[in-house]
Amino acid sequence: MKKTIWTVMISILLAASVAGCANNKAVQPESGSDDGNKQTTVVVATSGVSNPFSYQKDGSLTGYDVEVVKKVFEGLPEYKLEFNVVEFEGILNGIDSGRFQLGINNFSANPGRQEKYTFSVPVIENANVFVVRKEDETLKSLEDLKGYKAVTEVGNSGATILENYNEANPDAKADIVYTDENFIKQFEGIESGRYDVRIISRISAEKAIRDQGFDNLKVVPFSSQNSDPGSYILFAKTGEEELVEKVNKRIKEMYEDGSLLKISEEQLGGNYLPKKELIENK
Repeated sequence: MKKTIWTVMISILLAASVAGCANNKAVQPESGSDDGNKQTTVVVATSGVSNPFSYQKDGSLTGYDVEVVKKVFEGLPEYKLEFNVVEFEGILNGIDSGRFQLGINNFSANPGRQEKYTFSVPVIENANVFVVRKEDETLKSLEDLKGYKAVTEVGNSGATILENYNEANPDAKADIVYTDENFIKQFEGIESGRYDVRIISRISAEKAIRDQGFDNLKVVPFSSQNSDPGSYILFAKTGEEELVEKVNKRIKEMYEDGSLLKISEEQLGGNYLPKKELIENK
């Protein structure tokens, strides 16, 4: 009799346990969304070393581009956002292979990228500039680059500008020095005389000179053919049309409601937003 009672009790407990597991599984959405709907994972690639656009602070990834994308996807609950920190060149390679859906790293538009990738509406206005020593009164335009030792990393917009200049001016080339150093180290090299110039976005240049105390450096604006002062989120050329449309819609909403300006002021120290017509006409 006792054995029968224990058998019945164990059966009841097992049934309750199975029922409990089944109920727990039912309320846990497959992708972890709060409303129980299945989400599509979107992987965003960035370098994590491009302050103030993408960098580590207190062990967490932040920066203007990072915070913009986070805010964009707050309004797109059908997607689950995942960040992947890789070397700069790996961002574009990963988009090419389909590993990443978005690339963020203060990306400017140049003809080569425009041919290969889809761009969001601009998220900031951030033209390229020269960074040189304060005593330099010679370098005012690309045409003045002859003989300058120009430092850069492979694949960024500054490298493209330098390479295009050298190709167009074979008898007046700049001396391009490729390095794995971050641009703060490159600025130190310019100040010490190891290099002469770095082409970089205005926001990065001004912030670094201000925050790092580069008292012997200055910013020199310039223009170039097909220059585009915008900075963008990058997508694959095909296959992401719906995602691109939704992201652009959210950026426009953030522009109108002031949240994009708030991120600019917090991360960049001022209003660096594009002109309204550049947002509306995309």
